[in-house]
Amino acid sequence: MKSIVSRRRFMAGSAAATLLGGTGAARAADRMVATTYPGAWEEAQRAFLLPVVKRDTKSDVVLTVSQAVDTLAKITAARATPPFDAIIMDEGPYRAALDLDVFAPLPTASIPNLAALPPEFIDPQGMGAFVSAQIVGIAYNPKRITTPPTSWLDLWDPRYKGRVGLTNMGSSLGTAWMVEIAKLHGGGEDNMDPAFAALRTLLPNVGAIAPNPGALGTLFQQGQIDITFNFLYVVLPLQARGVDVAFAMPASGGVLVRNSLHIVKNCRAPELAAAYINAALGVEVQSKLAEAPYFFAPTNPKVRFGSELARVAPDNAALAKITNTNWAKINPQRAALIDRFNREIQS
Repeated sequence: MKSIVSRRRFMAGSAAATLLGGTGAARAADRMVATTYPGAWEEAQRAFLLPVVKRDTKSDVVLTVSQAVDTLAKITAARATPPFDAIIMDEGPYRAALDLDVFAPLPTASIPNLAALPPEFIDPQGMGAFVSAQIVGIAYNPKRITTPPTSWLDLWDPRYKGRVGLTNMGSSLGTAWMVEIAKLHGGGEDNMDPAFAALRTLLPNVGAIAPNPGALGTLFQQGQIDITFNFLYVVLPLQARGVDVAFAMPASGGVLVRNSLHIVKNCRAPELAAAYINAALGVEVQSKLAEAPYFFAPTNPKVRFGSELARVAPDNAALAKITNTNWAKINPQRAALIDRFNREIQS
């Protein structure tokens, strides 16, 4: 991030419950509603995060599966009475939503675990914090592809005709990958034409296009694909269940997609939402999520990276060297890119 406020300024700027828009009814809430992503995210949060929140607050969390774009649509449609208290975002949708005035400032006094996070994992405006950093690499079937792939361009190998999986650009995964393909062909965030031209030549190899990373991982379980791109946290749990899938980093480097947590402006239970985020940023929860079978890259530097995760990126310093998509450049054109992908590739 280019504009990072100092920790002192950040801490001083958001201590009051009034910043949350909290009411007496909200403070008296005995439950909150939070969003999660399908698959490994939902499993991990139910197993490790919700019990800690219940123990610390004596309150319940209703966990709702919702993709970031759908989440934003719902809270912008009901600003006065939003359906969620705490939400999870990918970096692209989060940055786009900063101008929508849907986030409440984080009350730092109620989220002491913020103090442990490096500045790059805190929104400089105080509107959210990164809870995890997800690594994108190549997922492949090691029984059918015995030599690990080394390049994103391996998906174009004629041997994989009808066996390549994609996810559309409605997902952050799909958009981040398309940016990498553009870069390999002389483009980038400000010139995506080379990516679309390359993808049209890939179509004979494409066997399925999934709507999200979890569904893309399921295609391996169903035997529909042999190679794709996906998050490490999607691949490793499948591998642990006996699915024929492995993970390789391309020689050009993987991609990082960071996940953030936010309190929704005007939500019913802002104090519980703060407690929820505090638990998610803590060592207890992040340590469990960093180990098998999830291997979520932690943002709290006090957390040791899990063994499989450490082979890809041993620590936060290594994470910082993995490519980040420039969402500030891609977001203004993303709706048009999604539409283009749907027309030119998915139709």
